[in-house]
Amino acid sequence: MFLVAFLLPQLANAQSNPTTDSLIQLLNRTKSTKEKLPITLQLSEELYKSNSTLALKYAFESERLAKKLHSDSLLNKAYINQGTAYLHLGNHPSALNLFFKAIHGAQKNGDSHTLFAAYDNLAILYYYQKDMDNALKYLFAALDQYARKKPMSNFQIERKIYVLNNIGIVYDETKQYKKSAQYFNKALALAKQMNDHEIIANVLTNQADLYNNQGKSELALKQYEEALAIRRKNNNKWGLSKSYLSIGQFYLTNKNYDKAESYIKEAIELGKEAKYWQNVDVASSKLFNLYKLKGDYKNALTALELNKKVNDTLFNQERIRKITQLEMQFEFDRKQADFLTKQKERNIYYWLASIALSLSLVIVTLLFYLQKNRTRKLRLEQENLTQEKSKLEKDVELKEKELANKLLHITQNKEFIDDISTKLIGIKQKIEIEAQSSVQKIISDLQANLQPDLLQEFELRFHQVHDEFFNTLNKKFPDLTPSERKLCAFLKLNMSTKEISTITHQSTKSIEIARTRLRKKLNLTGSDQNLVDFLTQLDV
Repeated sequence: MFLVAFLLPQLANAQSNPTTDSLIQLLNRTKSTKEKLPITLQLSEELYKSNSTLALKYAFESERLAKKLHSDSLLNKAYINQGTAYLHLGNHPSALNLFFKAIHGAQKNGDSHTLFAAYDNLAILYYYQKDMDNALKYLFAALDQYARKKPMSNFQIERKIYVLNNIGIVYDETKQYKKSAQYFNKALALAKQMNDHEIIANVLTNQADLYNNQGKSELALKQYEEALAIRRKNNNKWGLSKSYLSIGQFYLTNKNYDKAESYIKEAIELGKEAKYWQNVDVASSKLFNLYKLKGDYKNALTALELNKKVNDTLFNQERIRKITQLEMQFEFDRKQADFLTKQKERNIYYWLASIALSLSLVIVTLLFYLQKNRTRKLRLEQENLTQEKSKLEKDVELKEKELANKLLHITQNKEFIDDISTKLIGIKQKIEIEAQSSVQKIISDLQANLQPDLLQEFELRFHQVHDEFFNTLNKKFPDLTPSERKLCAFLKLNMSTKEISTITHQSTKSIEIARTRLRKKLNLTGSDQNLVDFLTQLDV
């Protein structure tokens, strides 16, 4: 298993950790924004394994506080913590976007610690997506950040062990066994140097998996049993459940059903005690298969019923977690909108006050010096304003065309790169092995051109062209979410669903659903009025 599972034994009970409880109490007593920010960051880091939704809540608060303090370095850390929570919640697109935002900011500041965290998490994300090339790419990028740190703290050595271990896992899964063994050995040597028993047990288990994949059954069993002995000594029920399941699977594969049954049953019992339901789910499924092979259908039914019960429990937990995540996201968006609204209100107040003062001075001066010419000057000013308005309207029309053309160009460029990359992948399979690495580099270079944040560029340019559009939209429809406001902007430019999909990385089906919801919020349901026409005329 990869890094996320690798860390769980150490953090499974983080939610009840006295450190977490004391941090929450400290946060409730703290009034200063500057003092609150590091506490919320630490809380999101402590909780992201045991309670990812709660970790996300504190990461959102960290972002808000960091923006309030104008701290770019801490804002990048907030992005990392949000991305990590999303990764554990299974929301990979949001996690990917946040990690790249953190990398962009950290590269400007030369923040090696944040870069490591972003690269490390990106590797996990790509591993989950079965993209082993990118997983290795970012694992080595993370390792490179620690190559510059001398001497390293214990925490940094621990993080380096995780990276070395995960490189070994990727090489094992891609059948590069020699390289896999090298990195497992490096990870194990550092783990023994730190004398961290649970990390040692995890690396030993991964080495056993490697031996098993190579057909070295005796060596594999020896490593499994050594990891089990370490966990017995430390009475780590969470880890013991994992070890018993690994050995049970080993015996099941080798058709030693009696021993397999004994170990898998023990894995289930320990998993129940530790509330490690994911392991109980897997173990009960293995037990069901074992009884089927033995023809013991009565016990097979019992194992199947347990598996279904655990599956239902996990499903309900996941559903509750997703609902909570959505509620928290909505609350965060609402607070962000309130903050921006108040900020705009303050700016408008100062702007109006300045204009009022300036106008007062101008009026007094005009009355004093130019009373007789007042009517003539007002008429001239009105003519100038009319001309200026006409000029501005033409400028807006020109900029709108430029913005639409640029977005179209970006969209076509992405489609072109995707098409070329697909063709190169096909060519890669047909050419000699020596030339495949060169073709892969070309593919990687092409894909690198797809990283720029198109949404940020679009929002900046759109605000320059249609400064009043969002003000009018927010005034008439204050309940729109940020995503729905962005969709309104795309539609105002008369962009197609396919073009919006390319910019936002969403599927066309998701965008069509979003358009239907938007019509309802704009009170257009049951109306024949075209959505694009409605938005085009909104700020006229």
